[in-house]
Amino acid sequence: MKKKINRQFTEEEKEYIKKNKRLLLIRSVLMIGFLLGFNIFAWFIYVSKVSTTMDIHALSWDVVFSEGGNAVKEVNIALDVYPGMEEYTHTISITNSSETSANLYFDTKSVTLFGNELLTDSLTEAEKEELLRTVLPLTIEYELGTTLMNQSTSSYFTVNINWPYEGNEYFKVPSIFGYSSDLTYYTKSGSNYTVTEVNGSTYNALKDSLYLAKDDIDSYIGETCGYYQKSNNKSCLELKGELVAEQSNAG
Repeated sequence: MKKKINRQFTEEEKEYIKKNKRLLLIRSVLMIGFLLGFNIFAWFIYVSKVSTTMDIHALSWDVVFSEGGNAVKEVNIALDVYPGMEEYTHTISITNSSETSANLYFDTKSVTLFGNELLTDSLTEAEKEELLRTVLPLTIEYELGTTLMNQSTSSYFTVNINWPYEGNEYFKVPSIFGYSSDLTYYTKSGSNYTVTEVNGSTYNALKDSLYLAKDDIDSYIGETCGYYQKSNNKSCLELKGELVAEQSNAG
């Protein structure tokens, strides 16, 4: 049976072992750092290659709005209007040269009559278009060839502005109108319109329930537009909007 030998290390041997342990620890930390850095670098190279491949195969997006051969996006119309005017038409051509379908819509930004805004920010686009068709004898209507354009197709957007000369309709007094002693005001009960006494003091309180006959409202707008044009050297009707195309999931 072998005897167990208990050997005591000298101080020099202990110091040598201690230094070797420290050196081994440093080498181990450096090796771990090297391997971690190499893996991160390799990961970035992989991600970069994947990203580049995706970009190369991205679908092209090319929807063009044009008028008279010139590229446009915003619609700005300034027009002198009056009863019996010839119908005004403003058309923009739309071409989708993309590899995907496009959803189209028109965003009405502002419509002013003799410098006063007819629209409010709280209205949806559908409500704005309904108001422009019905609030005045002067009608503003949009026509969009299609709201969904497939790849490599063409369409159009048209603004029609018309003011028929004759008519027996009544219209609610627009918010932009002020009181005029030359006009006859009406209130409505069912389908009947009754003449109502109005003066400068009672006008604002009654305004939301008052109506005007077409002839009177025609005269008011026509005269006010005339004064506005002479005073400001600007057209009395201004419409501003923007055509928008968004990528569709339909193709």
